[in-house]
Amino acid sequence: MGENMSYSKYFQDSKSNVTVLSLGPGDLLMESIRDTAVKEGIHTGIVMTGIGSLTKACFNSGGKTFEQEGVFEVLNFNGTIASFEPHIHITLVDDKGKFSGGHLNDGCKIYTVAEISILKLDDLRLTRKLRDGCEIQLIDNENE
Repeated sequence: MGENMSYSKYFQDSKSNVTVLSLGPGDLLMESIRDTAVKEGIHTGIVMTGIGSLTKACFNSGGKTFEQEGVFEVLNFNGTIASFEPHIHITLVDDKGKFSGGHLNDGCKIYTVAEISILKLDDLRLTRKLRDGCEIQLIDNENE
């Protein structure tokens, strides 16, 4: 694959409001999901399913940041999109059968494929913000 080549392509079912994103070798996982959300106006959505494989895994878990290189099978990931920004958690297994995962970060590279389904929610306008005295940003209604 060329250095700047992307295999990213998405397909939409307007009746169900579902977008299916297809990625290939070397594509960036989180960045591609974010880019698709912006291009397709998915302000608020649910990342329903995700499968594939990675050569680089970048995630947070237990207050620590992990960047691992190797071959990882993506067993599952899901999450939300609010204000076009994905918040996704991922479960991985390496070639020795060791499981890992957590909060997905930028920088994950696709090994063979990734397939992601996103449900666009037209009637909600969600964002993340500090509320109710909490010290971390929580999902909330954008208009409140």
